[in-house]
Formats: sequence, C-alpha cells, structure tokens
Amino acid sequence: MAGESKGDLAATRRGFLKRVATATSGAALSAAAGAAATPAEAAETPQTAEAAPAEPAKKKRIKHVLLFMHPPAQFSMYRLLKPAPVVEENWKAVLAEKGPDEANAVCIVHGGKRDQALEDAARRHFGDRCIVDPRDNSGATRLLLAGDLDRTFSGRGNHGEWNPYEIWSSNNARRWVEGFKKALAEKGYTYEPATVTMETFGNWSGCHHKYSNFMAVYLGMKAPARIHAETELCSLKGVPMPVHKFVERVPMDRHVWLAIFRREDGIPMAQYWDGLRPVWQPPHTARVTIDPNKVDLFTFSPNSLIPVHGASKKLGDGFVADVGDGTHPAFTTVVGRTSEDRDYDQLRTALVHAVVEPRDDRRRVSLAVET
Repeated sequence: MAGESKGDLAATRRGFLKRVATATSGAALSAAAGAAATPAEAAETPQTAEAAPAEPAKKKRIKHVLLFMHPPAQFSMYRLLKPAPVVEENWKAVLAEKGPDEANAVCIVHGGKRDQALEDAARRHFGDRCIVDPRDNSGATRLLLAGDLDRTFSGRGNHGEWNPYEIWSSNNARRWVEGFKKALAEKGYTYEPATVTMETFGNWSGCHHKYSNFMAVYLGMKAPARIHAETELCSLKGVPMPVHKFVERVPMDRHVWLAIFRREDGIPMAQYWDGLRPVWQPPHTARVTIDPNKVDLFTFSPNSLIPVHGASKKLGDGFVADVGDGTHPAFTTVVGRTSEDRDYDQLRTALVHAVVEPRDDRRRVSLAVET
C-alpha cells in the first residue's frame, strides 16, 4: 500500500464500491424474480403450512341408564323400615356387572339418607359415567317447569282435579333430568332419546315409581323404564302383603304395565303402573272383566300424608283398578281368592286383557247454590 499513488487508491475504492453496488442490485433482482415466480415454480417451493384448527372431540354415546332412586334398600312400614342388606348387595353386584360397558351410565338420587357404600361402588365401576344427585335450576329449566304447569292446568283442569304433590314431584324429576343431561355433556357424553333405555332400582311404589315414570318422560324416552320387581332386587315395600315371588311384567296400552306376584301361599297379586305419563296427562284406570267375587281390591295412596282419591270399585261383570304412578293418590292391588292354577290362569287372562283408559276428574256439575 505504501508504494501506491493517491490516484491508484481512488481507483481501487471506486472499483470496490462498483462491485458492491452490482452485487446488491443482483440480489434485489433475484428477490424480485423469486416473488414473481410462476405458479408451477411456487408449487415446487417448500412452504410451511399453518396448523389446522383441532376438531372438537366426538361425544361418546350412552345407550342405557341405571337409576337408583332414594337408596338404601329398606323394607316396609310393617317391617319397621328395616334395612334390606341382601337387596343392597345385589345392587352392588349389578353395578359391578354393568359398569365395564362404556355405553352404560348410572344415576343415583339420594333421599333422606345417603347410601355412601352404593355411591362408592358406582363410582368405582362406572368412573365418570356415574352421576350423583344431579340438579339444574337454571332459567331454561324454570321455563320448562312453567310450561309443565301451564300444560297441566290446560290438560287436567284447574278446579282441584289434581294435587300440588303431583306437580312438585314432576318438578323434581324435571330438575334432576336436566342436571343429569348437563352432567353427561360436561363429561363428553350424549344420548339418543329415541333409543336410550333405562332400568330402575328402589323400594317400590311412591318415589321409586313416580320418578321412574317422570324421568323417563323428560329424558324423551319412547318406552317405559324397566322397574325391577324381583325380590332379590327390590324390597317391594309398597305391596300390602308379603311377596314370595315376582312372576312377570306385562306391557299394556298407553305405556301402562302390569306386575304380577305370588304370595307364599300361592295366591296371586297384581298391580298396574304408569310407565311414561307426563304430569299434564290424567292418570289411568284399568277395567277388568271377571267374576268380581274371585278377587279382593286394596287401594292405597303412595304418600301417607295424602288421603286416597281413587276410582277403583267392583262392577257386576268385573272391577275397575286404579293405575298407580307413585304420586297420584291411588294405586290398586288386586288379590285373588285361590292359588289353584286354573283360577290363576283365568285371573291372569282377565288382567292382561284389561281396558286401560284415562281417568277424567273434571267436574261436570256446578256446586254453586243461589240464595
């Protein structure tokens, strides 16, 4: 560098700057050419794709529900409401058997007592498919309750044709069903009302029946729940005489079903029950054609605080029995007079062919008196 002249240095700097400018210009042209690449060239150029939005997890479908209503199992008043431990253990065995099937769910609704042992068994075998004491009192549910009340006034009447206990029971069932549906959804489950089935466990009559009926309606089911009447799965405390054996369940018209039992002496007993009747529809009666001297009728209220208001009676060619629902204050137990097979077959045939009709409690006569 010491031997170079000032002119040579100036020329060197000019050459360097020229080379830098040429390189910069070439890079810019190359970038522009890249930006204006043909579609084919662009397709050949590797690109980083944006991540697609994650699809929502598909809900798992529940096809069958086990409902335990007001456990624990206990016997009737004439047995001082003593516990029924054999029934209780059989309930737990059912939970163990049906828990592994992921299409099954269990719902437990406690009453005055909490059956912690049954609840623990249900959670152990069903996991997140176990729903305990569901309840929803949101604005949407309250609108449903208001609609139920309005339809009941319109469908059954507004002059004492039904009692507050019935709408209160219906409201409970509606709140529990809406809570159950929400709990399932939050856990990633759904169900199809047209095909879902339900079986129920409880202490017979009263709460066991009314909530099996109403909850099936409000779940949108198309067939009644199966209310277990087997002596190993139910204490049958709502039958006025001790049951030795549950014989059969017979479906009838209007979603009514017939339960037939035998006492220890072989005498047959039977009851009719509603299985899918909303509160806004009237209760039912069953008209049976048979020699009325071959049966005895016992009609009770499912609630000891509400007097019987039934339509059961004997006729010249048979009798009328009140179809129970666990809340309307009348259900009839039909008791045969003999245990002979021939008499049993005759009674069964008559019971199965009963005419089921809605009961109309609307007043037809004005009670007003002018003075």
